[in-house]
Amino acid sequence: MKLFIRILGVTAAIVVALVVVVGAILLSRPAGFDVIPGGRLSGEDITGPVTDWSFIQQHPIVTLEVRPSDPYSVNTSCFLHEGVPYVRSSPRFPLLQLRQLVWGSGESHWALLLLQDPNMRLKVGDEIYTVRATRVENPKLVREIYENQVRRHTGSTLTPEEIERIWFFRIDSR
Repeated sequence: MKLFIRILGVTAAIVVALVVVVGAILLSRPAGFDVIPGGRLSGEDITGPVTDWSFIQQHPIVTLEVRPSDPYSVNTSCFLHEGVPYVRSSPRFPLLQLRQLVWGSGESHWALLLLQDPNMRLKVGDEIYTVRATRVENPKLVREIYENQVRRHTGSTLTPEEIERIWFFRIDSR
């Protein structure tokens, strides 16, 4: 009987550990509900280049559709810096090591997909824009964007090392 209780206890501990690990993996994935990413976006396709992105300020949350060959869409924040739209992907620092283990990077999965193909669609409200995302790699510009947009609006205070890990993507019309 003692052996049975011991086996049952070990089995329960393993199940709990698996639930915690799987839950952490799912919660660390970028998604509309922070669990499951969507697919192809639906809405009104807007053709032609956009020269004035000021309307984005009325929509703090937008939806990105990356990987055109197999659409993968996520909700994220978008903001203007000097009139240009940017989205941010930063590792969730408590889950950084787990994300590195799962994806080989602490970055959001959608950000890694954008590095492979920068063409994407951006849904703002009910309208969808065909755009291109370019990662900001200039450390000075990354710090400037962080200070002027993220820290000012969210109160977030990160160390210089954490700021260096943030990936900003500039959004341009195609």
